[in-house]
Amino acid sequence: MARTIHILLIAPSAPPKNSPEAMQVGRFIAALEKNVRITLVTTPIVKGWQWEDQSLLLERPGVDIITAKLPFHSLSHRILSNHRLSFLQNPDSEFWLPWLARRVLCNLSELPDVIYSRSGSFSAALLAYRLKSFTGLPWMMHLSDPWAGSPYRQRSRWRSALDKAFEEKCFLEADLIALTTQGQADFYKARYPEHSRKINVSPNMMPSVKFSPRPKMRTGPLRIVYTGALYGDRNPSTLLHALEILHRKYEGDMKEQICVDFYGNMSLEMARRIREAPGCFVHGPIPFEEVAEKQANADILLTIEPDGEHPLLLHFMPSKNLDYIASGKPILAITPRGSETHRLCQAGHGWAFDPSDPNLLAVKLMGLMRDRGEESFSLEGSKEAYETHSARNVTREISNRLEVISGSSGIKGNQI
Repeated sequence: MARTIHILLIAPSAPPKNSPEAMQVGRFIAALEKNVRITLVTTPIVKGWQWEDQSLLLERPGVDIITAKLPFHSLSHRILSNHRLSFLQNPDSEFWLPWLARRVLCNLSELPDVIYSRSGSFSAALLAYRLKSFTGLPWMMHLSDPWAGSPYRQRSRWRSALDKAFEEKCFLEADLIALTTQGQADFYKARYPEHSRKINVSPNMMPSVKFSPRPKMRTGPLRIVYTGALYGDRNPSTLLHALEILHRKYEGDMKEQICVDFYGNMSLEMARRIREAPGCFVHGPIPFEEVAEKQANADILLTIEPDGEHPLLLHFMPSKNLDYIASGKPILAITPRGSETHRLCQAGHGWAFDPSDPNLLAVKLMGLMRDRGEESFSLEGSKEAYETHSARNVTREISNRLEVISGSSGIKGNQI
């Protein structure tokens, strides 16, 4: 970038929170050029699935951080996020964040050149919307997950209508809108043809590691590792069913043949179901640096996605897939046919199985157990994926877009 630019980054999920979105935010900040100034607006860490991970500290000195919080935040947040008040939690449990727009402005020593919001949470977009309305600054809205009508969001009719209203006003006011896959971008261009020129693709980023060829599988049990949260329709039922089929057919101790380790958040009921399955072990959430170590020691890395034909379901790319590719290990994916993950596996990164067919998955697992000391895998497409999703390349493209809209707005950073 030719000139110094000051970015107001709205990212409730940011390091050191342990979440996929926080990891993406951390990679973006770390890959920015040195002459870019960042003011990060985030939220406090509270108890829950997004816990503090000391291995995810920001890797860039000099970042100004504004922590947007409520009075007596721990108590206030616990009350406002209570499930009995779910009717207030629109678009999500951080619905209070836009209330703090003026407080954010008061904490700025200098008006930035551009606003860049990353959602989740979707309340980040609503905070950015208010900040733009107060300042007139250009705004790029990044949706890491689809918003209104997303199959990942189980909403009542009236709350879905609110989602749609929030989304519409943000699409109207944002100067640029970024989605993580081309399929999602095409979907939103069809939904909002009047805003199609604003919509572009900013894919999820790989960790900053050098690609290395995958080793052959080791001797011993076939070791499969899943890292990440499991919830709702994203559950391992297909895999558990396939393991039960193997257990009935196989004579001997399954633990000597296959080991499936799950690392991440899940409900107590789901953890119980997994522990009861042959060869499966639940370990709970771990720091990101340990996640990388577990992935490196695996033979195969597991991705699980819900079944369905909704375009926003099929065009979702879990960021863990990119971590898996960077580790040089094959992916075993339970995903609908035609999904982004399915296409990734077809490009040579692993194998994809429909969630409705545990029998076919069982056959594949049997073959992998039998041949685990012999099998090697094609690396076709891996280097291309690394270039497409490298943090350096993705961040450079985002920075260029931010510079363009900040330069065309006619508004420059100045003392408040």
